[in-house]
Amino acid sequence: MTLIVRGIVWFGLYLFLILLPLATAALAAPDRVSPGIIAEIGVGAGFVGLSLMCLEFALISRIKTAAQAFGEDSLQLFHNLMGMVALLFLLAHPILLIIYGYPANCWLNPFSGCANVVSRSAALALYVLILLVGLSIWRKKLGIKYELWQVTHGLFSLFVLIAAMVHIFVLGRYTTTPIMRAIWLVYAILVTALLLYYKILLPILNWNKTWEIVENREERGDTRTLVLKPVGHKGFSFQPGQFAWLKTGSTPFGLGQHPISMSSMGDVEPGGQVTFTIKNLGDWSGEEVPALKPGDQAWLDGPHGVFSMDREQAMGYVFVGGGIGITPLYSMLQTMVEREDVRPVLLFYGGEDWEGLTFREELDELTSQMNLKVIFVLDNPHEGW
Repeated sequence: MTLIVRGIVWFGLYLFLILLPLATAALAAPDRVSPGIIAEIGVGAGFVGLSLMCLEFALISRIKTAAQAFGEDSLQLFHNLMGMVALLFLLAHPILLIIYGYPANCWLNPFSGCANVVSRSAALALYVLILLVGLSIWRKKLGIKYELWQVTHGLFSLFVLIAAMVHIFVLGRYTTTPIMRAIWLVYAILVTALLLYYKILLPILNWNKTWEIVENREERGDTRTLVLKPVGHKGFSFQPGQFAWLKTGSTPFGLGQHPISMSSMGDVEPGGQVTFTIKNLGDWSGEEVPALKPGDQAWLDGPHGVFSMDREQAMGYVFVGGGIGITPLYSMLQTMVEREDVRPVLLFYGGEDWEGLTFREELDELTSQMNLKVIFVLDNPHEGW
């Protein structure tokens, strides 16, 4: 119940912050001459879209009090959805103003002779936002590396917000009142604080929490398991099924943080080892991960996530996983064995073929140690399956 209440509070705050600039603009200057209903709706769409863009940073800042109510994966999906919703609102902004009568060329062409700072900043913000969303949707088809996309995604998002702020403050029609200026100043501070927390403070807090790779072993299904131990600190325990952001390299700063589920059991003792099983799905997992060797450094930010049997108490469980999605389920099964948990578990495990099933032998062994039944489901079964 506490998590439900917390979720309602956070979602209510989210909606409040989205609509606050719109409501304030309508109430702050009641004597202002209205340009017309279509133009007012267009302006309102711009305020809502910009508010969504500001709050997009909050959704991916790993604020645990919010994530515990929804889950990091749900927040990420919501972040993706709200990015497209923000784009729709910000597209409606110039379209409705042009329908009302504003000259299209001046507002949509930042290099036209009639364009000024107001229209240029608006047009550039809109086009960069379209590029940002497009790259997010078609990154894999375009062959863009994940690390490069991370950099461009952050820089483009920041550019859109700065250009949009320039647009509304230089235009000044709805920001002449002290309360509106104060609201947008708070939004600017919020975005800046989230960026500093996410990009600067978190790496600093992790600086003295180095992890060392103990083993890098090959598994079935074109996967590898990394075994890590904490160096100079106690590490962390986690609920089985959770994940951590994993970064390799000499410092916790820089590019290339990847969300990976722990494949080892939870309830880790202080100083205990943690394992990650990673499938070859791209440049980092297919090139950098196989090259890691014992003694190399790594950095973890975790644990995160709410996908855990510890959060869903029941008389028994049905687990459904496919491919590398077996890792959080395997973590839960190992934890149940360690806890001597006798509750029944039915696992449906799907894969491409019999030889590519990661942890196939390990799962067979677990069936003799706990009340577990595994049903394998294959896309390409061998003869006689």
